[in-house]
Amino acid sequence: MKPLVKSLLNSLFALLTLLLPLGVQAQSEPEIHYETVRSPQYQLQYQVPAGWDQVRQTNDTTVALLHVSPDRNLMLYIGQLRGAAAHMTPDQALYHLAEQFGVPVNKQFSTTYNGIQFLETTGTGTRDGQLLRYDALAARHQGHVLLICASGTPDAFRNHEPLLHHILHSLSPYKVRRATAR
Repeated sequence: MKPLVKSLLNSLFALLTLLLPLGVQAQSEPEIHYETVRSPQYQLQYQVPAGWDQVRQTNDTTVALLHVSPDRNLMLYIGQLRGAAAHMTPDQALYHLAEQFGVPVNKQFSTTYNGIQFLETTGTGTRDGQLLRYDALAARHQGHVLLICASGTPDAFRNHEPLLHHILHSLSPYKVRRATAR
């Protein structure tokens, strides 16, 4: 190969290697902006994508916050058991949650996110006739049983796995600061 052609090909290859990462970045998902949710009631803080709807729910067994993606394909449920349910163990809470998906609890494993020890289980089941994938956690935290469940369609769960990991890894204790007397 002639030196001029070889030099030209090397320059072209170098230029392509510089531009290739830019092209790959342009095709990747846009950057996700998160907002921090601080719950003095649960003494928990975590991050969810900005723009997700937030719905408060209260019934005889739970006080919960539900976060739903704009396309309605992903959901994050964070609840605190109350009433008679408050006496459940995290293991029992996961069992009852899995029943809502029509499946027995899969293997449970211990995991810790930012100092909070959870029991965790994952699986696939149906809810209201829709096939859903879920990752559920339960913990005794600050004297309460917390129940957390990320769920979504199998495709959404798979396509947004890094987002779901970010949410779960952002779970951390939140201490309410008391106002100082003046």
